[in-house]
Amino acid sequence: MEGSSLCIGALDGRLIAVDAETGEAVWEVQTTDPEKPYTITGAPRVVEGKVIIGNGGAEYGVRGYVSAYDAEIGEEVWRFFTVPGDPSLPFEHPEMATAAETWTGEWWEVGSGGTVWDSMAYDPDLKLLYVGVGNGAPWTRIHRSLGGGDNLYLSSIIALRPETGELVWHYQTTPGDNWDYTAVQHIMLADLEIEGVTRQVLMQAPKNGFFYVLDRASGELISAEKYIVANWASHVDMTTGRPVETSDSMFDDQPKVILPSPAGGHNWHPMAFNIDTGLVYIPTLDVPFHYSLDENFQYDTRTWNLGISTSALPDLLVEMPAPPSRGFLKAWDPVAQREVWSVEHPGAFNGGVLATEATLCFKAHLMGVLRLMRRTQRTRCGNSQSILESLRHR
Repeated sequence: MEGSSLCIGALDGRLIAVDAETGEAVWEVQTTDPEKPYTITGAPRVVEGKVIIGNGGAEYGVRGYVSAYDAEIGEEVWRFFTVPGDPSLPFEHPEMATAAETWTGEWWEVGSGGTVWDSMAYDPDLKLLYVGVGNGAPWTRIHRSLGGGDNLYLSSIIALRPETGELVWHYQTTPGDNWDYTAVQHIMLADLEIEGVTRQVLMQAPKNGFFYVLDRASGELISAEKYIVANWASHVDMTTGRPVETSDSMFDDQPKVILPSPAGGHNWHPMAFNIDTGLVYIPTLDVPFHYSLDENFQYDTRTWNLGISTSALPDLLVEMPAPPSRGFLKAWDPVAQREVWSVEHPGAFNGGVLATEATLCFKAHLMGVLRLMRRTQRTRCGNSQSILESLRHR
């Protein structure tokens, strides 16, 4: 593409390339079926001459995928579906035949989900594109895959060849996701010294409450530990790489208070990594949720398809009081897999984090205050007014 361009994902599913100097459209392409309730809420990435874009809309019953378009002319180069479609039709690529073996019932009738609505990252040395995949549609597995199964590639990190869209490896953070535990939260790439060896790693703190460190070349699980309170699983089995679910996670027969909630332990709010301190700074959520199965669920593209009973929530709040909702900024050591420090905020939902080369990180919270924190300790340096005053004099 001559000159420089801006690539923009529009909410209605269009991908638009705009001349950076003139603001004129260079090309425009509809990446989704406009007759279906797709959206674009994530930013496109430009990789090896291609513009990569995903989509949203899982709760409305769409089927997820990620697409690559030629950066020069906007022509589609490849499309990787994240969940299988109707098995009576030819599968779009071999990976879908493999994935279909992990689904049961007539999952394609309810869309299946698996939308790629946020995180992607690229390693130019390994030439791998890492994509975070979202939740199932509906949330409840019993309503989309009656006989169970892992439901690949829901709630997974997938590594693709950006030239062809070929799957190289996958790691599923929440097999058979039943709680809206997406894995689309931010993916960070780093080189960490672990047990005396420098490892090329991928780090993620997805909704399910576990902080993952993976080998980014192979997808091998290096470590996983809880970064927030999570009662749905006790730990991640290092042999199988699977979370070990607890009895508290099952709400098919009776309602349960489960942590984290569908909001997750960490959601879209940006986290940050600093190479000097070796710490990851995570805006975390401690929010419980009353999960109750909707036994009368009917798929409807005009509304959210959750599979949980929202009408039962008022009664459950009285019968099953939950712990209070809280929000924190946590400094996390990804090598030792432990919390170094944390600061609690007045409410659960707060802004993202920016770490600087100085010993500072910036954090916004819901009260409209910008906090300036020391990166190596939990010292609160000031609010937005004092920060702005100090910056004016630099």
